[in-house]
Amino acid sequence: MEEFLVFIKEQSIWIYLSLGLAGLIYLRLTINRLQEYRRAFFNIEREQAREELVRAAIMSGLTLAGIAATFLISYLKIPMLPILINPTAVPTVSLLTPMSESEIGAATPMANVTPISNDEFDNIGCQNPDATILFPEDGSSISGVIEVRGTANISNFAFYKFEFMPVTPGAVWRAVSAGTGPIVEATLGTWDTSLVDPGEYAFRLVVTDTEGNAPFPCVIRIKVLPSE
Repeated sequence: MEEFLVFIKEQSIWIYLSLGLAGLIYLRLTINRLQEYRRAFFNIEREQAREELVRAAIMSGLTLAGIAATFLISYLKIPMLPILINPTAVPTVSLLTPMSESEIGAATPMANVTPISNDEFDNIGCQNPDATILFPEDGSSISGVIEVRGTANISNFAFYKFEFMPVTPGAVWRAVSAGTGPIVEATLGTWDTSLVDPGEYAFRLVVTDTEGNAPFPCVIRIKVLPSE
């Protein structure tokens, strides 16, 4: 479905031209059929002209609806597509809904794997006051269900999401949750850390604008403790 929507956006100019031309043709046809209907004298002629008028009017309406749908997909729907389909400058996992427990479990670190050093994570993005994590704090230890707090309020805001990654080689980012409204120094969402194995994790906030662009993510390093 996402690929189809992106195709519509990429080909929107040609779709506008095609539908616009078809709309003009059917509009002219509708006017001609209306004139024929008014000139018809016999009932049979009037009924036939009326049916053709209705068909032409319906096709005119469908072309206008197609133009409107293309506009809505291109300028309203597309900015909310997952980042993997609609690429941004930040390579993130495309997910706008919380992960299932089975997916989260698949992201837990493997035993006896050499951890990644702190130098591998650059938290320069946290210096951006419009896209930063306030809690948990960098280097903190957490457990159970935590409330993630921060700010996601960049220009032309579209949505934000926060993700985690085990601090082990070859690990990938996994999304926890996301939001479609700007947040300023308030709750971004919650994370049930009991669904992952205790250990060292990287945690980040990604904020995306309506053009699919994102500033450097705020990346912190945390330690998940066993839940009581």
